[in-house]
Amino acid sequence: MRDIAVVFLFVFLIFITLRKPYIGVSAWIWIALAYPAGWAWGFSSSLRINFTIAALTIFAYLIYKRKPEIKFDGSTVLIIIFWILALVSSFLSESLLNDLAWAKFSELSKIIVLYFSAILILEKKIHIDTVIWSIVLSVCSFAAMEAVKYLLSGGGHDIAGFNGHVLGDRNDLAVAINMCIPLIIYLISETKHKQLKLGLIALLILNIISVVGTSSRGGFVGLMVIALYFFIKSKRKLLLSTLIVMSLPVFIASVPSEWSERMETVSEAQSDNSFIGRLWAWKVSVRIANDNVFGNGFYGTQDPLAWSLYIDTIDNFGFVDTPAAPKGQLPKAAHSIYFQVLADIGYIGLSIYVLLLVSLYLRLQRLRKLAKEQSLDWCYSLSSMLSVSVIGYMITGANVSLAYFDLFFVLIALSLVIEKRILSTTVPVTIKERKNAYLTG
Repeated sequence: MRDIAVVFLFVFLIFITLRKPYIGVSAWIWIALAYPAGWAWGFSSSLRINFTIAALTIFAYLIYKRKPEIKFDGSTVLIIIFWILALVSSFLSESLLNDLAWAKFSELSKIIVLYFSAILILEKKIHIDTVIWSIVLSVCSFAAMEAVKYLLSGGGHDIAGFNGHVLGDRNDLAVAINMCIPLIIYLISETKHKQLKLGLIALLILNIISVVGTSSRGGFVGLMVIALYFFIKSKRKLLLSTLIVMSLPVFIASVPSEWSERMETVSEAQSDNSFIGRLWAWKVSVRIANDNVFGNGFYGTQDPLAWSLYIDTIDNFGFVDTPAAPKGQLPKAAHSIYFQVLADIGYIGLSIYVLLLVSLYLRLQRLRKLAKEQSLDWCYSLSSMLSVSVIGYMITGANVSLAYFDLFFVLIALSLVIEKRILSTTVPVTIKERKNAYLTG
């Protein structure tokens, strides 16, 4: 039955994508994040759903009569430079994981094609909202189902992520959920239908529970940062404080002892074996970047050759002392978006990546101000929520290898579409602006 459902969905998406390219972009994002092929085990699992939808979306754009004007802003230029650096790094790499590295480069290239499709096709509020819904219905619906299993099992169900997917690790899933929670809040603010609004509120609660259920320490820290942001921005701090105090005893009594013990290790990081392994990987990342201008290619720290070359040279290296790695210690992933890019693409790549993060956040702050001045409430709300998503990614991303995440590049694209939308409604105030507006119609 699942295979039949996937096929019917596939046919429907093909039909509607050719009619409305923005649906194709939304479906592209949903398929990338929801991984529908993983829900079936029969003949439908061999269908190249994402490739087909992507190709049809691009084709629909090419034959679309009213194409938006193409403009290359600073973020787009940075993304192109980042892609070129990744290409050079892959060519120059001497990693033993070269085949895997090129596969990862191919994934990054597809994500960037998605980014360009989004900024070229998306224009209207309905386009943006459809994309937001596609994101929420992918990550958040899965998280909600896992949260229900977690509650029914009394905390015994292990929320581990999508099997065989980019979000297969519980830490990665926790980061993605934290990024999506603000998007649920945006949809709640924009939804007028009472039952749908209640459903979104339930989805929000289940996603918060899902973050707790992953037992991800980084995810929990990210959730606390998001909660603190909303507490600071809230006009009802006394009511929220009362609710938090009243719910704490229930929360403490309901969580499993294993969860409490794992969260307690946040304050004992330096004595935690998992964190020490991260420190080894971070130090190896720095060593790789010091010796290689363009890094070691994708999976830089996981390359057995690079790991064996540097692991014995990091005992007294860096600001934090670490015990010597035992003989035969297997290579570890970077477990940080920053050190991941540093090892993979080098200092130049990391600089471009950080610029993308910072410029995205600053643009969203500027869009909040512009939207407020023009009374564009939905643009103000969405810019605010996207800012929270970016903050969550920047903070919790320091604990996961999720630098080349589809959703990050989609957020950049959405910020540019919102900017285009706001600027298109700006009323000219100077004589020169009025003259230009008159001449251009």
